[in-house]
Amino acid sequence: MSGRSFLLGITIGILIGIYAAPLVGRHGFDFGESSKAASPLNGLMESALDVAIRPTDETAKGELFRLSNWDISMHGTGSTVAVKRCISIGKDSIACELLAHLGWVDGEKRVEAVFEGKPGAWRMVAARAS
Repeated sequence: MSGRSFLLGITIGILIGIYAAPLVGRHGFDFGESSKAASPLNGLMESALDVAIRPTDETAKGELFRLSNWDISMHGTGSTVAVKRCISIGKDSIACELLAHLGWVDGEKRVEAVFEGKPGAWRMVAARAS
């Protein structure tokens, strides 16, 4: 009987986690300075492999303008796009978080983008502002 209780507890924990995780991210809970100091990932730089394979900021900017059908010659000078982090989602695909400061929009916008191709030849196939 303890085996069933254990599995039921695990199942309930997972369901609570699935429900609570989006709420924590949406409301921006701050767990204080102590959690930042105790985090084993605090202060770690991105791996050299991640920086080597992901699109450059300029590539991301050009691809964002291309995919969105924006005129880069008109608005590109006052705009910047920074690739913050990427994860592999397939053999030839990566998903990246971008921070875009567009010349005609106040403030920075977070953009989630999917790129296909290979290092040095990435092509944005989807993007979503969040």
